[in-house]
Amino acid sequence: MEMNLQKRSIESIQHSHLIGLSLVNFIIFALYYFIYAGPGIKGNIPLYMKIYLIGSLLLWLILYLQEREYIFKNFNRSNYKIRVVTYMTINLLSGYNIPFLISSAYAFYFGDSREDTFTYWLLICGLIIVSAIGLFFFCLGEFEMFGIQSGSFIRMFGILVILLSFGLLLYVSLIVPVDSEENRTIWMGMIMLFCSHLLIGRTYFYLGLLEYDIKEEGLNL
Repeated sequence: MEMNLQKRSIESIQHSHLIGLSLVNFIIFALYYFIYAGPGIKGNIPLYMKIYLIGSLLLWLILYLQEREYIFKNFNRSNYKIRVVTYMTINLLSGYNIPFLISSAYAFYFGDSREDTFTYWLLICGLIIVSAIGLFFFCLGEFEMFGIQSGSFIRMFGILVILLSFGLLLYVSLIVPVDSEENRTIWMGMIMLFCSHLLIGRTYFYLGLLEYDIKEEGLNL
């Protein structure tokens, strides 16, 4: 018997496949740490980086528990909305933390030896958020979610925002102070950002499919 489309859509949102990319990201970050630990980190690791790294580990753990169905595993007619919101929130936070984590290797290397490191770190974070907003608008128009009937303008706006964010990230990578090509971590972060867009775009697709099927067939869970 064919699986219920609404159930399949929710399960696909729950299982975003971001966990594999997150694991690869941590391996790469560990490699950078090993490389940078040789000559020694410039200055002490600032408190904000320590807090961020702990937060990243917690996000990775929550994402793992979600995808393995150790938490938030049951959904039904009465709680499916809060479950979908929970899954999407975890996916978005964990997914876009992937490129930010690898880009943060730049700030990790310089530590507190440069006063402008924190500023560049926040700038990278802001541009990743802008890119995430661009993907949301693209998917909003592409999948006609939340009552959008003709989303060509919204879709094009989303594409332009994404391209702008990538262009600015590239620009930042070229202007940040470096000792020995540490800005390559930002380039790697851009690659990870593209991969995150693909996987998160997949969850938006299933979110749109879920909304469409409920509208056409009624709630069937």
